[in-house]
Amino acid sequence: MITIDAPPSELNVRILSSILNLVCPQCGGRMSEYQCEGKCGRNWLPEWEWANRTAKSSLCRASVIPLGSGT
Repeated sequence: MITIDAPPSELNVRILSSILNLVCPQCGGRMSEYQCEGKCGRNWLPEWEWANRTAKSSLCRASVIPLGSGT
């Protein structure tokens, strides 16, 4: 198992990037339909859904403009 020391938002980006490039974030193996075909054989669909949900939530919070901000 690979341990990554990074902030959660950076982990989201790494996981999404790896999955989009069809590379397992854990073992570096080839992926097909969120399933690693390499050494670990892990199904990454739950992490994909979580990372997407977290990324969308962060974007929504960043786009909110406080009232009275003058913009």
